Amino acid sequence: MVVGNAWGFVGNRLYAAYRRQCEFMLEEGASPEQIDAALEQYGFAMGPFKVADMSGLDIAWRMRQQTVATRHLRRYVGIPDLLCEAGRLGRKTAKGYYRYGEDNKPQTDSAVAEIIADYRREQGIAAKAFSDQEIQQRAVLALINEALLLLAQGVCQRPEDIDIALVHGYGFPRWRGGPVFIARSMGSSELHAALDGFVEASGKGQERGDATLLDAGTQAEKE
Repeated sequence: MVVGNAWGFVGNRLYAAYRRQCEFMLEEGASPEQIDAALEQYGFAMGPFKVADMSGLDIAWRMRQQTVATRHLRRYVGIPDLLCEAGRLGRKTAKGYYRYGEDNKPQTDSAVAEIIADYRREQGIAAKAFSDQEIQQRAVLALINEALLLLAQGVCQRPEDIDIALVHGYGFPRWRGGPVFIARSMGSSELHAALDGFVEASGKGQERGDATLLDAGTQAEKE
């Protein structure tokens, strides 16, 4: 695989888009536990908030602090910052999105639910219910859309390489093929409608990928 020199290259940039979308759903009404469980059920090796706790919340926090000047250009979820400010940096502090005991297994923590509820209240956000399927669809669409943006920007030359990177390096369920494979299995109209809905749900600053880059001739039309 040959990729262009760009922020995050392929894998890290795709994962950042995936994690950001999960934070959007957290802001909108889903819980860390529900999002993690839904994506693990889909086939991911570990949910995004468990991954964040394992790697350390302060790493992404430092990166976000470097983008303060441009933060207003796109939707920003402040919940991770609040957790860090409360000293919840993940497993290394025995508390992050979850709390950790001597066995180091993630346990639900009511303090996290309170932080999230207070944040929503201050932002005027009325929590809505999510189904596991909705969570899975939004997360996968985040990967599909970011893959299209990578292709449009010439960061990655072959669409298939994106699936290879995610399946072999980022815990995407192998038997599902990858986001490019999934996108190509959708009919053209279905894919375009899904991307339109994804962009609308994502809010300010979300670019929409160009689905024609996947080669319309390979898509299984279901119209």
